[in-house]
Amino acid sequence: MDEEREQDTSLKLREGTPDQGTLSNRSDSNSSVDDKEIRNHSIISGDLESIDLNDTSTDNLPPTVTDSPTSVHSSSNPSGKKKRALLNFLKSPDAHTNTMVAETSTMGLILEGRPSDLPAKSDAEIKKHQKMYDAMISQARKKELKVAKQKLKEEQSRRKKDEITSVQLHRWSTEILPHWETMKDSKKVQELWWQGLPPGVRGQVWIKAIGNELNLSKELYEISLRRCNSKLSDDSRPRSGSTSSINKENSIEVIHLDILRTFPTLCFFQEGGPLYKVLHDVLGAYVCYRPDVGYVQGMSFLAAVLLLNMEGPDAFICLANLLNKSCYNVFFRVDYQLMRPYFAMFDLFLSEQLPKVYDHFHLLEFNPEYYLIEWIFTLYTRTLPLDVACRVWDMFCRDGESFLFRTALGIIRMHQAELLLLHSIEEVGQFLGHLNGDLSSDQLFAHITSIHLTDKKFKHALAQFSSLKDS
Repeated sequence: MDEEREQDTSLKLREGTPDQGTLSNRSDSNSSVDDKEIRNHSIISGDLESIDLNDTSTDNLPPTVTDSPTSVHSSSNPSGKKKRALLNFLKSPDAHTNTMVAETSTMGLILEGRPSDLPAKSDAEIKKHQKMYDAMISQARKKELKVAKQKLKEEQSRRKKDEITSVQLHRWSTEILPHWETMKDSKKVQELWWQGLPPGVRGQVWIKAIGNELNLSKELYEISLRRCNSKLSDDSRPRSGSTSSINKENSIEVIHLDILRTFPTLCFFQEGGPLYKVLHDVLGAYVCYRPDVGYVQGMSFLAAVLLLNMEGPDAFICLANLLNKSCYNVFFRVDYQLMRPYFAMFDLFLSEQLPKVYDHFHLLEFNPEYYLIEWIFTLYTRTLPLDVACRVWDMFCRDGESFLFRTALGIIRMHQAELLLLHSIEEVGQFLGHLNGDLSSDQLFAHITSIHLTDKKFKHALAQFSSLKDS
């Protein structure tokens, strides 16, 4: 399931098209009911809550589930119309109606008579078993109606979200991006940004928001890439173990191994995949551009997410500028002394925002570096579902480094009840390293909203702890 979800998300990121939902693209050749007719009918856009799942009578139901679509339109009973729609929906493969067939056939055994060598059932037993059978059938019917009702609701929600995304895409493309400098800081754009960027413009907005303070060019990317290829083809190069602390170009050799661990279920970045070579090119070019930094495990996730939203040269420029920001410049140098102010600052925010979790973590001696390094290194791409991580990236591009730490507090806030029940460092570390794959961005952002951490407060606290380190 995780694999399918990641593949679907990644395709949307690359294509920049809103998800139109499974029903709008499916042609059900096994059903005699035209899905389009049903989708266009008012029942689907009506109030589904009015369907009484406890009413299992067949008064409002068609004699068979093979009624034509016109019979749905011609029904004068609104409740009957909705039940007909649910039954028609049940006929689709997605509704798993085979489950009910299997259940009812098994349930029917209770009505069978006993073998000839055993006493026959009494009238009381027959009535009792008939009543039990009717109850089981009623329960199965209610279960199937409930499942169909939920699927219809989900389809409604998807279609509504797609409509919103389409409108937002048009606004970003025609109103905001052409007038970026004058509109990017306006209240309306900031509010629209918070809702998440449409996939179709995400890459363009990231490029503008990350900026190019280093004044890098696509020509420099080509030069760095040629140097990378030259290093890889040089049989006389030293082994990675002999790489000096000044020049880390030989860390190119380990890029291949890390790429294989980058979103393995997507297949895009695996050897032979469509984005394997370009990901290697971007990372190799960066190492040759910044031999003082070299390749650090985790960079592949940052470059991969960029490549899902833009072309190779743009991804190189964004990656270099991203890693040049103060927070990433510290973390990817893997200098613990430089990272300590960030950990101390986060500990302070945790004590202010979530005091119970703070006390629990300190009782367990579970320190911020045990989870923050992983989260910051990969910008949450290994921790959160890809679509949720991309929305975090959206806000990181808008609000800067402070949002990364606000997100960390939001994640802990969302799971604080579960975290308080864990009683060892290993349990907490395992939990925070493998969060729920079904997590939605709306769920997480509802908790992030409750975390009060402004960029001004973040910078002030960081400056304080940095001065303490220096003293």
